[in-house]
Amino acid sequence: MNRVTIPQSSRAEEIFLFQRIKLCAAASLRLIFLFAVQLSLFTFQTIAQTTEEKSRGHFYIEPNLMLGKLVKNYSKFPSSTYRQTLYMDFGFYDNRTFNRASRFYNNPSSGISLAYSSLGNDSVFGKEIDLVPFIDLNCSKQLKNSFHFKFGIGASYFTRHYDRIANPTNEPIGSSFTWAFEAFIYQNIISRSHWNFKIGGGYLHSSNGHTQLPNFGINSMMLSVTARYFPHSITTEQTRVDHSKEVDRRKHFFLQSRFGLGYHEFGGTTGPTGGAKKLVYTGVISGGIIFRQHVKIRAGFNYRFYEQYYEYILHHPLENLTQDSSKLFITHPRWNASAVTFIAGIEFLYNHIGMDIESGINISKPFYPRFNDLYENDAQPFYFLKSFFATRMGLNYYFISTKKNPRNNVFVGAHINANFGQADFSEATIGYVLQLK
Repeated sequence: MNRVTIPQSSRAEEIFLFQRIKLCAAASLRLIFLFAVQLSLFTFQTIAQTTEEKSRGHFYIEPNLMLGKLVKNYSKFPSSTYRQTLYMDFGFYDNRTFNRASRFYNNPSSGISLAYSSLGNDSVFGKEIDLVPFIDLNCSKQLKNSFHFKFGIGASYFTRHYDRIANPTNEPIGSSFTWAFEAFIYQNIISRSHWNFKIGGGYLHSSNGHTQLPNFGINSMMLSVTARYFPHSITTEQTRVDHSKEVDRRKHFFLQSRFGLGYHEFGGTTGPTGGAKKLVYTGVISGGIIFRQHVKIRAGFNYRFYEQYYEYILHHPLENLTQDSSKLFITHPRWNASAVTFIAGIEFLYNHIGMDIESGINISKPFYPRFNDLYENDAQPFYFLKSFFATRMGLNYYFISTKKNPRNNVFVGAHINANFGQADFSEATIGYVLQLK
């Protein structure tokens, strides 16, 4: 019979290795959301500064009235009436003819949204307040009769969230602060020198990224009516996109590295609640091509170390991967608490801002089968999808504007990471890009 050697260092000694780093762990949840808010302010400041290069006249204010319904995503979802939301957008219409990004995106609009919502059941959900940076992409070559796609990522605050005693039915929202996502399509129906009126519909989502359980999230399908007001008049000629100017069609190759610090609570979507919140460390090396200075495609490898998995292994040294006693988790605790992933991503660059979407295939994630047994109990095909595919979405802020095509650049970002479509952890990241001439 094979003997299994247990590491001699005590559990207390192993855990002590992380104590200095964990001094900041208690505040990590708030820091990540504050970081998302700060990134929103960076976005607004950047847009303001670049727009001033031509004129202050294309600043606008856009009230946005929305009406819709919360979409039930589990059987015992709390009942609600209609969701009513007021968005107030503060943005800039970017029609700078000398700016390649403006021409590439057909004179986009971007800025900050401040929103207030009644979710149709105040006793359970309370009110929702959002701060969301956004970009509004014009699919036409002018504003008149134009078709738009609007996308935003930011932060939400809920006045009521899950409480085991005071509010036990609010399993969709487990914490006061969450991520906020929006995706809408609009049709411009009336255009005047000071006003643009649009109608549209879309999707709103709020979730805390698995940082505090339970975390089903709230999904809403909404109808929208907006009225964009320009304090300074804008003519039809000023809104036409000029594609006659030279376009940079060169491909730029790059190498990129980043370090991420994530944060989550150990458990499934519904709990257990009140568990310890610990860190996820990520290191990534990738490379790729930037097309026309605006579309960045990359591929590479991602390594992650989960404190939650590692400490579970230390507490349960005799649990194993299979019935083979030589494959106990404790024989290689650090590797079994890690994940190695092949990743591919696309990022849309607009001056200092990058809208980042990433997907990956897990080469190794040995603890996930045990995690599924403990908390998810997923059958096929959901078990395969969650164990095999990793996804990630968020915003990056580049310290040097990407329109300058710099050889060296540094960025910071805020992202939500998921196992296929189910939130895994929230993450703050810092990275470096080397462009190969």
